[in-house]
Amino acid sequence: MTNTHTRRRFLRSTGLVSLSLLARCSRTAGSPSPEQGSDSDGFSKETRKRAETLGKKVRQSVVKILDEDMVGTGWVADDGYLLTNSHIVQDATTFDIETFDERTGIATRVGFHRDLLPDIALLKTGIETPLPLSTEVTATLSKGDPLLSVGHPGKVGDWVIGLGRYDSINPRTNWLLADIPTGDGSSGSPLLTLDGGVVGCIHGTTPTKSEIHRLDRPDSVFTAYPEKQSLATATPARTITKWLAKWQ
Repeated sequence: MTNTHTRRRFLRSTGLVSLSLLARCSRTAGSPSPEQGSDSDGFSKETRKRAETLGKKVRQSVVKILDEDMVGTGWVADDGYLLTNSHIVQDATTFDIETFDERTGIATRVGFHRDLLPDIALLKTGIETPLPLSTEVTATLSKGDPLLSVGHPGKVGDWVIGLGRYDSINPRTNWLLADIPTGDGSSGSPLLTLDGGVVGCIHGTTPTKSEIHRLDRPDSVFTAYPEKQSLATATPARTITKWLAKWQ
């Protein structure tokens, strides 16, 4: 990526704007072992219940952002302020919004990055907003930790609760990676631990890049083969709080 145009084209091509629905992500070799009493995706009934309870609470603070035929997600980051993606708001300055309790209003763009680096933006609205979600900049995440999102994947519905796992931080791009199901309209969704702290804002997905390495006449007995999969990408909480302080 040698210039802003190229970076923007790359981010759009790998972003949720063009992302088809990722159904339940497949576990691969090296994934955590299923929790005791878990379903086939490795989540226990207790974890699913925690996710359901938290998701129902979080969606009160998640909004739908509309601009003509575009639908995106935002969340209350402070009283009267909504955090979302730059790629959602880069072509306009005002947007229609809808809250979970079916109130509607207008939000105005007050901060964004035209080069999508990072891909976050801030909107201000005059309607009374629900309680802000809390960003968690000191959370220590380990590979396989459960993470939750709430957004508007168009092929599924609105205020959809998603459950996945933390994968890693890409130090080159400063992206948080997670195998959480996402789709068109999920852009801008909060990404949270099951304790309720926001650790990222979803903005896209990585290109599928893992490959099966062929072996000539292997002696191993395989019970499953690694499968290719994509990971959701998110801007970390530390970056979010830095720009919130500058824009407010």
